[in-house]
Amino acid sequence: MGRPITRKRKLKRGVAVLGDGRTEQYYLKHLKDIKGYKYSIKPSLFDCINLYEAEEIIDNLKEDGYELIVFFTDYDTIISQGRLENFLNFKHKYKKDSNVLICESMPSIEYWFLLHFIKSTKEYTNADQAFNDLKKHLKIYSKKIKDLEKPDWVRQLCDDGRMDIAVKNSFDILKVKLNEEVGEHFPFSKAHLGIEKFE
Repeated sequence: MGRPITRKRKLKRGVAVLGDGRTEQYYLKHLKDIKGYKYSIKPSLFDCINLYEAEEIIDNLKEDGYELIVFFTDYDTIISQGRLENFLNFKHKYKKDSNVLICESMPSIEYWFLLHFIKSTKEYTNADQAFNDLKKHLKIYSKKIKDLEKPDWVRQLCDDGRMDIAVKNSFDILKVKLNEEVGEHFPFSKAHLGIEKFE
């Protein structure tokens, strides 16, 4: 009689997060340190990833046994690169997958950051406009790597209950987007959905 067959058991690994750009990745790194969130940041190389790479990473993380994978991405980049159809297919693939959460922000993650300070439905045609409005409230914010590496800008986003304010603002604005007729450049963020999972 031969040896008994043993089956490999998948280990449950908790939560993994990924961002499509360096800003998202540094934000997630600092947020983890400041708030004590329990997640793994993937990829750990702090480099920009495209939708195809994101899909491959997500599928590998699922295969590795992660219970939840949260992907933060900028909507304006998808549109400006002519990848809206690819993104819609990407979202459709994971639509019924409770282990994958896609958190896009229109026009960009800077809009999510802005919601920590004000509730705005001002339409932005590009991320630079949201960046400029954010700078009025978060003066130390910069897209330069040397500045993104410092946690102070994320600390300011978390100070004085601003995270709770951003979650509420984002929730309210997304509700408007989903239930009312709005313009093509109506801003929104689903980042609050990820944040709620981390709490």
